[in-house]
Amino acid sequence: MIVISESRDLSKLSTAELFGKLMEHELELKRLKEQETVERKTKVLALKKSVHNDNSEEEENVEHDETLSLLTKRFSRFLKKKGRDRT
Repeated sequence: MIVISESRDLSKLSTAELFGKLMEHELELKRLKEQETVERKTKVLALKKSVHNDNSEEEENVEHDETLSLLTKRFSRFLKKKGRDRT
């Protein structure tokens, strides 16, 4: 309605023209709402993740965890040794 009042002088606008503009506006709102709904559905589908894991992936994860654990232990020992050397 704001667009209609800003773009035209409402006192010169006929009832039929006003009705047409309002219908056009409602159709545009409906189209935008439908487009938004479709975009939301697309986004939801894009965020879904497959839970399928094969054995090789699980083995790699276990190896990675073990490597990370070993690295953490060695780094902790290094820091402790470094702290003792300073005193």
